[in-house]
Amino acid sequence: MMKKMIGLLILAMIMFNALFFTQEESFPVMEGPYFGLQPPGEEPLRFAPGFLSSSDYDITPTFSPTLDEVFFGRRPTEEGRDNKLYYSTRVNNRWQKPLPAPFSSGAVEYEAQFSVDGKTLFFNRGRRLYFSNKSDGTWGEPRMLKPPVDEGMCVAPARNGTLYFTAARNRTYGIFRSRLMEGRYEEPEIVIPMAAHPWIDPDESFMVFDKYDISGGVQTSKLYVSFMKKDGIWSDPAELDKRINATGTELIPKISPDGKYLFFQRKVNGNTDIYWVDAGVVVKEKTSSR
Repeated sequence: MMKKMIGLLILAMIMFNALFFTQEESFPVMEGPYFGLQPPGEEPLRFAPGFLSSSDYDITPTFSPTLDEVFFGRRPTEEGRDNKLYYSTRVNNRWQKPLPAPFSSGAVEYEAQFSVDGKTLFFNRGRRLYFSNKSDGTWGEPRMLKPPVDEGMCVAPARNGTLYFTAARNRTYGIFRSRLMEGRYEEPEIVIPMAAHPWIDPDESFMVFDKYDISGGVQTSKLYVSFMKKDGIWSDPAELDKRINATGTELIPKISPDGKYLFFQRKVNGNTDIYWVDAGVVVKEKTSSR
């Protein structure tokens, strides 16, 4: 009887080790900025298959200014609400297997965005807006932003501290802006109605975002860009290239901190993944819209 139990225990250990090493070996080796992938041109490509693009519902990532840390959202299905934030760091030039965000509470968390200097990470916890500061290489305990910028989603910070975010306030839905004045955020003002998920250029010269449309009972989404005019007013939204808005499922655009690439999410064959494309398509839109 004892020999049989020992035999079963040894067998279980062998099976565990085989499973463990199989999982470790299945994680792709990726090195260098943007995981060492071949840069895209003007045709969007699926980004980091098996890493950031998976069989789950994947949400657009945000990279640190030094391109050695990435945060992204993921949940099992599009319809589900069990969204979690994950992160990976580049150690000795090699990207590590993604783990839950170090400050994760286990609650629904999503839409992370680095500050311009990389020292702060903004994100959502439910409908509330939070941030975490990084000190000595460690992310601190998250804190909720104070009113009037405590509620909404998808914060996009400018270099001067101004925050852009999606919200529904005073019966108005869209992208709001709150300026940082003497250490306090001013009352948010609507800048792009009926739009969501902004990413703001550090110097506020342009902004990319998405908009929904319902036609014939079918909801679609597309990516847009708006440019800051000399009078401080944002231009009318201009739809991005048809090669980007190819499926009517494009959402949550973000431009890499070096300004080279536009990242967004897209659904193909029922699966939502991350795509990337040369960010020059945004500049071209500015030229063509004149």
